[in-house]
Amino acid sequence: MNDKPSPAHFYPLITTAAEANGLNWWLLYGVIEQESSFDPHAISPCGALGLMQLMPASFPAWARTSLLDAHNNVKLGASFLRQCIAMWTEESPDEAIQFGLGSYNGGSGYVLAAQALVQRDGLPGHRWAEVAPQLPFAVCQGKHCDADQMRDYVAAIWAKYAARRIAPPPTEVAA
Repeated sequence: MNDKPSPAHFYPLITTAAEANGLNWWLLYGVIEQESSFDPHAISPCGALGLMQLMPASFPAWARTSLLDAHNNVKLGASFLRQCIAMWTEESPDEAIQFGLGSYNGGSGYVLAAQALVQRDGLPGHRWAEVAPQLPFAVCQGKHCDADQMRDYVAAIWAKYAARRIAPPPTEVAA
């Protein structure tokens, strides 16, 4: 028996969190879709939890059970996503979203390190298409990121978001 609710069950949570954080509804929907396929009980092999796959180390004030609560998870995840996007102030809004998605997925340290490599080569580094190829060479705290995974993550969400973003959010609600 599958007890996973339909995506429509979470529409009100997405609406509230998107409005509270100034995010496009479809962007938040796309992150949840990519992160957990709308499974509020999802736990990744690296320990990320819930709909937005939050890492407990990033939210130390929150108990594991609180991070698995769909309402808390989407509220915290949307706020974190907004912060990840907001840090990219020199990029266009669309580029900031892509940089923010990369930061949300793999950590801003890796994205900043890749951007620094591009800038070292004399380019401004304000386009994700310039920075993403440098991710395999970016080092943060002595480590390399999973560059392919990070690039694929941004590409998957961006492609769906770019196609959906001007559409109104669905009005279907859970029964």
